Parts: sequence; C-alpha cells; structure tokens
Amino acid sequence: MLEQVVTETLQEKVYVAIKDSIMRNDLLPGQPLSVDNLARDLGVSQTPVREALTRLSADGLVKRDRNKTARVTGITEDDVHQTYEVRKLLEPYAVSLVAKKVKRVPALRDKLRKIKRKIESIQEIVAKNSLSPHSDHYKAYLEIDFQLQEVKEEVENPLLKKLVILVGNHSLRIRSFSEVASGFSSSEIISNVCLEHLEIIEALLSADQDRATMAVIQHLTNAEVRAVQALREVFTQEPTA
Repeated sequence: MLEQVVTETLQEKVYVAIKDSIMRNDLLPGQPLSVDNLARDLGVSQTPVREALTRLSADGLVKRDRNKTARVTGITEDDVHQTYEVRKLLEPYAVSLVAKKVKRVPALRDKLRKIKRKIESIQEIVAKNSLSPHSDHYKAYLEIDFQLQEVKEEVENPLLKKLVILVGNHSLRIRSFSEVASGFSSSEIISNVCLEHLEIIEALLSADQDRATMAVIQHLTNAEVRAVQALREVFTQEPTA
C-alpha cells in the first residue's frame, strides 16, 4: 500500500511512491487516480501529487481521459510485444557494457552475488513447495526482477541508462500484473525464470560479454512468451458483459 512521505525532497519522494505503487500493481491498470486521495494517503498537499502525475504521464505510466481524469495506463498484448521489442534492442548491449564493468567495480560484483544467493534460496524453496502469489517468498521472487533491472542500469551512458530505466519500468509492471492477476506462478515457470536469471548473473560475474548478451536475448524471448500467455489468462478470467 502507499506509505506516507515524511522525509525531505518531497516532490521526488511522491513521484517514487506513486510510481512504485503502479509498478507493483497496488494501483492497477485502468484505475482512476484521485489527486485528493493520493495526497491524503501520502500525507502531502495536492501540488506534489499533481507534479508526480505529470511526470508519470511523460513516463507512459499514467494517462489522461478526455475529461482530464488521470488513470493508470492499461496493458494489452500489443504493449507486451512493443515493450519486449525495444528491450531486445537495448538490453543485450547494455548488459554487455555491464559485463565489461564488473571486473573493476567490486560493489557491482557484490550486488550480483547477493542476487545470486537470493535466487538459489528461491530455487530451494520451489523444489520443495509451490509458491503462493501472496506469499513473502513469491514477493522475494518478483523482487529479483527489480534488482536485476538495477544491474542493467549500471551503464555509464546517461541516455542509454534513461532508456533502459523507462522500458524496464513498463516491462516490470507488465510481468508483475500478468503473473499475479492470473495466478500464473507454477513451480516450472518459476524454476525456468530462476535458471535464466542465474545464467545472466554467471555471465556477468565472469565478465563474459558474449555469454551475457546471449543469456539476456534468450531470457527476453522466453519472458515475452510467458507475459503474453499470462495476460491471456487474465483476459480469460475476466467476466463477460
């Protein structure tokens, strides 16, 4: 749920709080966004909320209806294909640059090793039990995507980093919504995703640019298929008029 903002840099904090709620689908696709309600929930005035919604509209995460009502942007199959098309153009190159950087940045290696341990922990759990979409372990599994996204943002080209962040935001929201809403969280799928993530991390830790590039391409190809299947499952579950 939305958490009250009580620290400095208020405008940025409000923007991040609302964006995170959209990314994690606390605020669902198509949901109206009331400035009054958001301001009350966050414990701030309306001004930083309006500014945040304007920024989120530029990010493509919020849209305005003809009557000026702000809504969380919806998700369609076309959105999935378009998002992954751009990811396949950007991320293999971005990850190859990160692989080149790993050897000279100890903090980056440490981050990768921590993510690797989390994935291995999830694998051990899945080998014994299935994960409920509402369990802490499943939330930890989804959180790995956010952490890997941060790794991809380690590129030193500011423009490339901005593009990777923008497209990554859309992709993470799509995956989180489609999986959780559809209950599309079988042990087989989780195991496959973990293996793909581990391959990317191992390639990065070994500073193997070619291997990292191929691992990301394979992961994105599989992830696009999974996202479309899960989204279709959501549409199948929706009641007809």
